[in-house]
Amino acid sequence: MNEAPKLRVTGAVAQRLRQDVEILAGTPRHRSIPGAVEKARGYCVDQLRAAGWTTREDPFHPRGGTRMSDSGKPTPPVAVRWLNGLVGTNIVAWEHHEPRVDDVVVVAHLDTVRNSPGADDNASGVAVALELARQLAGRRHNVVIAVVDLEELSLLGSRHLVTGLPRPRAVLCLESIGYFDDEPHSQHLPPGFGLMFPGLTRAIRERDSRGDFLVAVCRANSRGFTAGLVGSVAEEGVAVLTLEDKRWNGRGQSLTRWINPLLLDLDRSDHAPFWRARIPAVMITGTATLRSPNYHRPADTAATLDYPRMARAAIGLANALDGESSD
Repeated sequence: MNEAPKLRVTGAVAQRLRQDVEILAGTPRHRSIPGAVEKARGYCVDQLRAAGWTTREDPFHPRGGTRMSDSGKPTPPVAVRWLNGLVGTNIVAWEHHEPRVDDVVVVAHLDTVRNSPGADDNASGVAVALELARQLAGRRHNVVIAVVDLEELSLLGSRHLVTGLPRPRAVLCLESIGYFDDEPHSQHLPPGFGLMFPGLTRAIRERDSRGDFLVAVCRANSRGFTAGLVGSVAEEGVAVLTLEDKRWNGRGQSLTRWINPLLLDLDRSDHAPFWRARIPAVMITGTATLRSPNYHRPADTAATLDYPRMARAAIGLANALDGESSD
């Protein structure tokens, strides 16, 4: 275990997170806006290198296919379309060594839908990933940070990433983690959720259904890794509730996951390709559309996020990763 002192929350952490989000969410980071994604990617590279990390840009060319629209809300009349000739670029960063087997990979997607600046979805996740790089710099760890592209088009960036990295020990996906709401009944649940996850539903209702927590979505093979993350973030005063996906985690899950369509929402971020590769992965999220009225809309701006809570979550995650991934 790493013997270095635990990291502590300071006002500077929240200030840096706000700056990161304000810069990243100045415009939608969408492939249709010339230079928008490239500018945001350049900012991430600069911040990672300033923290002492080495970066590599990894272009990829997905095959043509039918994709859900990434226009944003309101959804266009034709929500499915054929897309060909796409080009994406992932950023992969490390401090001590190039990616190798048994690393812990932190992944967050950079792109947005066309109609939204994407402060929560997902500049919040990218900003926390950048802060993890700053906090872990100079400490003993085996963390790799990946900022991925084209998540809004069927997770294309993370699907490429999972094939290009040595097999990691665990993956942490940061998805829409900046929007909180302390008002009662601000946290919504999808139909049938109470039947599938009665314990979690009860825990949310005991909080008067306030959207004042994060959720860790995991599977049995990432249970221990998840518990360490949840406990460390809770020590910083941010509640994290755990949702364990009970679906089949072996071969053929790309087909068997369709048996219960009500659970397909659990596959909607960059942890899912790692699940399908049977790699332990957890998504930390603020539940996005189940809480935020700004999801995929122009109103998803930097002014709507809770930076002190994001700072506490970032420090909690950094402390967990510092211990979990030491040599």
